[in-house]
Amino acid sequence: MKIRFLSILLASLALATFSMTSCLNDDTIEVTYTNETSIIHFSVGTLWMQKTGQAQDGSDSLYMDTLSMSNYPFTIDQLNRTIENKDSLPVGTDISRVVTNINADSPYIVYGKIDSLGTEPVDTLWTNTDSINFAVAPSEGLTFKVMSYSGRMGKAYHIKINVHQQEPDSLTWDEEASQQAFVSQSLTRQKAVYTDGRIYVFGQDGDTPVIEYTTVSTNGQADGWIALDNVPQETDSYSAMVWNGTVYFLADGTLYELSGNVIQPSSLPAPAYRLKQLLANATTASGLSYLYAYTEDNRCVTYNGTSWSEDGEGSIFPDVNQRFSFASLPVSYNSTLTRAVVFGFHPDALGNEFGFAASRLNSENDWIAYDYAQADTFYCPNIADGTMIYYDKKLYAFGGFINSLPHKEYRHPFNTFFESTDNGLSWKPVTRYVRFPKSDSFRQKYEEGESLGEGSYSCVVDENNFIWIIWHNGYMSRGRINRLGFLPKW
Repeated sequence: MKIRFLSILLASLALATFSMTSCLNDDTIEVTYTNETSIIHFSVGTLWMQKTGQAQDGSDSLYMDTLSMSNYPFTIDQLNRTIENKDSLPVGTDISRVVTNINADSPYIVYGKIDSLGTEPVDTLWTNTDSINFAVAPSEGLTFKVMSYSGRMGKAYHIKINVHQQEPDSLTWDEEASQQAFVSQSLTRQKAVYTDGRIYVFGQDGDTPVIEYTTVSTNGQADGWIALDNVPQETDSYSAMVWNGTVYFLADGTLYELSGNVIQPSSLPAPAYRLKQLLANATTASGLSYLYAYTEDNRCVTYNGTSWSEDGEGSIFPDVNQRFSFASLPVSYNSTLTRAVVFGFHPDALGNEFGFAASRLNSENDWIAYDYAQADTFYCPNIADGTMIYYDKKLYAFGGFINSLPHKEYRHPFNTFFESTDNGLSWKPVTRYVRFPKSDSFRQKYEEGESLGEGSYSCVVDENNFIWIIWHNGYMSRGRINRLGFLPKW
């Protein structure tokens, strides 16, 4: 119904006003109609949306379904006369045929679209059965105006329906986020750490220990690599970790620290034993902080911020220096507790290597090991050259060749993420959302560096939820689960 019918509507309102006025004796009753023209509630109904399912052959398949959107709240800004949903509708929602529910000061509501010149076309009288096309103006929205009972046309509301353009739970990759080469051209035995806007990569250029860093911004941009001077000759690159904002590492059993560009012997009290490896650290919500290590004679030790102490026997950890990944997981029921989880490879008596994880609470003295040498009933990831990260409140593991014979489809390097929600005890492959690019490009990058030696890549998660994978030549790929990068709207 077009706006030309509004003249009939106005005449009807005038007639109603006249008929409602009467004289009885000498008392006159006058009915005054309100000038209010506000919209006080707006919602949408059931909408069509495109979804992705899985066909029988395992490939992605698109189909259409309906979903009620009535529970998505719309915020009405009466001052600026705008209405929009802060929580966007799911990806694939069709907003070209929307049935709306509106409560206003008057049932007489018209709507239209502002064109590119800023002029308004002929309005249409709204009804709660109209199927309205909001897709014609996805960025500006449509204008809705309320006519008061007195016949006054109110100022326009701009109503916009927001729809997610990205699948919130999907991990999106920029495969060539940075193509800045290492100063050293290529590094093996890599370990990456992140602190204060910098990614530090410890590694080896042949037999020479190297530390290089790059600065990354909040929007995921990286500068070129800068190599540090005066790196101790016996630096163990796999020992590097960040604790309380400072980078610590071992060189010939001595603990060093790196702050900014300055490398110096650690200011922490010297332990009474030679350290072999830094395992993990943990900081509780209540402020308690711990640094875990083990010694050259395989004893586990802890620094509690004041002094070192022995925890117990450390034979669960390998005798040779290997790359470990660790994560510190908060304990929800007690702010004074944090669980540390270490993930790596462990050779058995025959020289076979199997994945393992070990965990402990800061209140305990012993590490509990989960050995994956047994039957692979939980998809335990016996990953060569593996990495574990704590991301989106889960543990994820990935890396090189996977020694999991019952599940050959997951064996190839950089083919699958494995996730654990029970502190590393059991794992399962992730088949949706959190995945590597389908192009198999990561496998190619990894195998290119693998030919140069072990540890030819490293990985770190920064404070902006970006996952950075640093390849052997210094090039970097960057990924993030989409919703972890959404700006807050509330």
